[in-house]
Amino acid sequence: MNKLQRRKAQRAWSDEALAAEYLKGDVRAFEAIVDRHTPRLIAVARRNARNHHDAQDIVQEALLKASLNMHTFRSEAALATWLYRLVVNAGHDHAKRAENKRRHLSLDDEDTMVPAMINAAAYAPFQNFDRIMALRQILAKMPSAHRRALMLIDVQGLTVNTAARELGVAPGTVKSRRHRAREMIVDYFADEVAR
Repeated sequence: MNKLQRRKAQRAWSDEALAAEYLKGDVRAFEAIVDRHTPRLIAVARRNARNHHDAQDIVQEALLKASLNMHTFRSEAALATWLYRLVVNAGHDHAKRAENKRRHLSLDDEDTMVPAMINAAAYAPFQNFDRIMALRQILAKMPSAHRRALMLIDVQGLTVNTAARELGVAPGTVKSRRHRAREMIVDYFADEVAR
């Protein structure tokens, strides 16, 4: 089956089948999920966005989290519901950040006001794209046990003990796996800087 035929076939697959294929390493399955759900997710993101670009940023942030945390998706609810929740959470985070920026700008301080307004108004959607993609590649190559420990603690915010219970291992094992995962990331970026 060539790439075009596979893409056509994936359009007919259920969300759960696409998620399972993505977890097996098929990046095109996630692309199919993105193609299928982005229009509705943009509509959801517009609730917390000042403009279309902000809505796209919110959806991009949510989809990045989805790609990194797909292993946590449980088929108890629809994938669309899970993605919707990620977009709502990303939208709330975006709104809080925007509010904090507005709150910290002082109209009396002209030296910081103008540069801060310029930075707040700047639109740079691909500013960290290379780093995000590199991080995705590192995480994909990383042993799943290390990746899960890292995700549970650093992305989902679980404590070491809670992550250990979730993984069914001792807390020391979780700490060790997380430490090794972080070392892999640091080593990769150190090598990139050295090049």
